[in-house]
Amino acid sequence: MSGVAARAGAIVAFWDAGELTLGRVLSDAPEKLSIVNERGQERRVAPTRIVGEVVGPSGVARAGDDAALCETARRVREVATTIDVAALWEILSELGPTEIHPVRGLADLAVGRSDGEAQTALILALQSDGLRFVRRPEGWLSRSPEQVSDLIAERQTAARRAQEAEAFFSALASVGRGEAWSPSGSAVERRHLEALESLAVHEDLVPDLDREPARAALQASGIAYDRVPEGAFRLLRRLGVFSDDDENLQVRRFGLRIRFPDEVQAEASRAVSRGFASTGRRDLTGVTAVSIDGPRTREIDDLLSVQILDEGAWLVGVHIADPAEFVRPGDCVDVEAAARGVTHYMPDLKLPMLPTSISEAAASLQAGQERPALSFLVTVDASGEPREFEIVPSIVRSRERLDYGEVDRRLAQATGAHLDELRALDGFARARLAARLARGAVQLDLPDVDLVVAADGSIEIERLEADSAARLLVSEAMIVAGEVAARAAREAGLPVIYRRQAAPDSTAQRGIRLSDPIAARRVLRGMRRAESGLEPGAHGSLGLPAYTQVTSPLRRYQDLVTHRQLLAWIRGQTPPYDAEAMQRIVGTTESAEADSRRAERVADEYWKLRWLEQRVGDVLQALVLETDPRPTVLLREVAREQPLPGLGGYEPGQLIAVRIEAVKPRAGILVLRIQR
Repeated sequence: MSGVAARAGAIVAFWDAGELTLGRVLSDAPEKLSIVNERGQERRVAPTRIVGEVVGPSGVARAGDDAALCETARRVREVATTIDVAALWEILSELGPTEIHPVRGLADLAVGRSDGEAQTALILALQSDGLRFVRRPEGWLSRSPEQVSDLIAERQTAARRAQEAEAFFSALASVGRGEAWSPSGSAVERRHLEALESLAVHEDLVPDLDREPARAALQASGIAYDRVPEGAFRLLRRLGVFSDDDENLQVRRFGLRIRFPDEVQAEASRAVSRGFASTGRRDLTGVTAVSIDGPRTREIDDLLSVQILDEGAWLVGVHIADPAEFVRPGDCVDVEAAARGVTHYMPDLKLPMLPTSISEAAASLQAGQERPALSFLVTVDASGEPREFEIVPSIVRSRERLDYGEVDRRLAQATGAHLDELRALDGFARARLAARLARGAVQLDLPDVDLVVAADGSIEIERLEADSAARLLVSEAMIVAGEVAARAAREAGLPVIYRRQAAPDSTAQRGIRLSDPIAARRVLRGMRRAESGLEPGAHGSLGLPAYTQVTSPLRRYQDLVTHRQLLAWIRGQTPPYDAEAMQRIVGTTESAEADSRRAERVADEYWKLRWLEQRVGDVLQALVLETDPRPTVLLREVAREQPLPGLGGYEPGQLIAVRIEAVKPRAGILVLRIQR
């Protein structure tokens, strides 16, 4: 073509957003030309984007008005349709290897002339083909046959995927109208379903880029929803990906293990059938020991005994189940337990760390059954301080299985079996708590609830009283066992996992016992995070110089390995884990425990909302926790904090009545209205 045209009135070809366009020059300013295109839109165009004047066969530029521009554009496009790009490419391919061809020569070969109209028509044809030639500054590069073949395959794949997408979105629209779903198994379908599942399960953790396929699918379906992750779940429920409206998404979110592999179950059965060896164990079956747990607990991992000594002291026995007798380091049961890390407790689901043949039977401290244990025998003086202790492998037999409510009743009514022992344990617990408070401990006695989903789908909710004497005595017994275990490990130089926590900065938040939720919230905000490690250190909120968890080996892997370390030390054997191995265990189990806490918290919140959903229209009592900057109340029925606008005029600590207006559990929505 004739090069850059700057002449006012000339019809030129120019590049506009990557497309070759015709236009009429309105003004010929030196830096940018003002051009009106075929659609009547004015453009400011740099000279470098001008291909040239569109000159016809007669050699005269078609200048003038918009009619001339439209006529020239029509003629150019008519010529473009006559150009056989495939034939042109084949001719050039036969001439030799790929090279860059000037537009003038290509136009002459394809059209038989090389004027501006012919060149413009050629460029339009090559651009429309978009397959065999590539634009370069000095001309057009012809692609190799291999490149063309690859591009054809890509285009065919893209066309097939476009068809699949159209069919998929059409099917989703049908599902949205209530029709049945028939999966095709196409790649497009799989991609969108995976995006929907990722969004439903992981919610806000999904990157924006990965949300787009899910959003497109939701839009195509036309279903109603309040939050995008909720919408993704509802659509997948209709598609049959989820089998239940109450699907526990935490299992997928955290990759929780539902079933034990067959080889793990078989190894556990063999270990149980072998039983346990009594050699090297102290026979404590004559000691009066009882278990105190929740009524639904099946993994009974501790018994308590007590003997009153002179001068008001107590010999407290904390007898912990010993699954190490059935699970050997490195066997397949142990490997599976390490991978699980903990037992997961959710209202609708329990996922044990160990097979139930061990955790709920052979190692569980069931009433009337002889069981292997690791016993912590601690002499606690009248001031609540542990003075002497002994840790021994033992054989124990529970005299009675008690639950917290029954123990509280016996203590309150001064009646029932084992009352003397329960009273002695109660006295020990109160002295023990006083001693810890004197060392800066923080005791928060706050109400909580326990939710369980029954087999028929009904939701059972049990209020856990904050002032339960039974819970306090069990808690203090577990803490004293952890304290003496840490002391023994530290003195022996034994690698174990310690729990540490820095004390609050404010001295006013140390050595306190609180039952007020408002004050407790302030204290909790000022507390440091607890951490795990192999170096002993103070645990501020417990008021202890060092502490290790050792009382739940049936359901926490860290406790199981600490048991093994202590047993080896007691027996004069080499501990099974050195510091490096213990550090690896800290890394994997801490992650598992953190996932467990998150999963249980989200599951609890969901089922609390499900319980509230069944009571829409009811009026509940709420405690005002905060009015500014974030108005919040505590729903006492379910021990749930809830933002609630409109608390102006109320004071923290005030009880108010609220009506449940709407609940959408899957969307996490709870709407309350204050009853004035």
